[in-house]
Amino acid sequence: MQCARCKGNLLCGKIKCPLLQKFRFLRSIEIGNHIDNPTPPSAFVGRIGYPKVYAGSLVALDNTNVEVLDAPWMWKDSIEEVIKRRVSLVRITKRLDVRLASNPDKYLIEVQEATASIKPVEIEAEINKINKKLSFDDTMQPMGFNAIIEKFKIVENPKIPDKVEKIYYDDMRAVDSLKYLKDKGFNTYYLQKLFSVGMFGYKKNRKLVPTRWSITAIHDILGEEIKKEIAVFDDIDKHLVFSFEHFGNHFEVILTPGEYSFQLLEIWIKKSFWSPDKTWIGYDEESITKKKGYSVLGGGYYAARLPVLEWLQKVKKKASILVIREIKPEYYAPLGVWVVEEGVRRATSQKPEIFENFEEALSMASNRILTDKKLWEKYLGKYKQSTLLSFM
Repeated sequence: MQCARCKGNLLCGKIKCPLLQKFRFLRSIEIGNHIDNPTPPSAFVGRIGYPKVYAGSLVALDNTNVEVLDAPWMWKDSIEEVIKRRVSLVRITKRLDVRLASNPDKYLIEVQEATASIKPVEIEAEINKINKKLSFDDTMQPMGFNAIIEKFKIVENPKIPDKVEKIYYDDMRAVDSLKYLKDKGFNTYYLQKLFSVGMFGYKKNRKLVPTRWSITAIHDILGEEIKKEIAVFDDIDKHLVFSFEHFGNHFEVILTPGEYSFQLLEIWIKKSFWSPDKTWIGYDEESITKKKGYSVLGGGYYAARLPVLEWLQKVKKKASILVIREIKPEYYAPLGVWVVEEGVRRATSQKPEIFENFEEALSMASNRILTDKKLWEKYLGKYKQSTLLSFM
């Protein structure tokens, strides 16, 4: 099993991911049996043991700049700083049945209220047991210890937007709730948290959703909804290239006139985190119809797709999309798919380079890709074919 395809999901059959074991040194943080600290706010819902999972709030051990701890759109420093920031967040959880969200008890209601707040909320908790296992994978942001708690309460009033309260108390489809709040300006990170703690959907059907799953679900649901909208838009009239790099991840976004299609080409350079021994290249693609199954590239596929769709929605155009993500050895720790989402979003927020044809656009993009073009251009065969057909 190739690590770049598995990305810490233990598809190799091993009990523990050998690459993630290198972060055991971060377990030196100590906490007592009582917590009286704020949540940024944020929450965690595990997946082990589903449908009975550990769920609760993330609490900051450091009260400095708490709002930044769960705000990836604000992170522009270094991998080390992101890890340091995130491992200071302790997961304080109880084991719950995911179906409890349809009729939440006092504990879950308080977790939901704290999570929905748009400002930090002070929390008190009594800890029964601490598991010093840190959370690192390629979908979620890093997280600190998991503390199993006996008592939990929020000790100040959360500030919950009226629009969110309306959605929570109305009986409506989860998709409609998400579209409504997204259109009102709430970002994907906020929606992922609310979705995870079971605040959307018809009340009788509400469930807790493991954090890892909720991240990809929000990217996928919102992306598919925008696809329906842009399908009737006119094509862009030029070939556009956007470029951006952060945290050892380089992104080239190429938009070509034509019917909607999306392709992600992912290149893990030799000695990068998930591909220590050789360069690994993977790709996946789709047309305007709903994508079937889960992408072979994991959650990063949906995280890369959404920001480009948002850009097309904003300019009221459609296009064939090619995103090239090249991961360098500098990306020495998995930080989550927010790296992809923010990388592509920051790329499309800049002024694009404009070209008369696809070959010129690709040539410019490839000049910024370290990996030899001969190794990855063959994956673009179907993409080139689809863009040519759009002119016939």
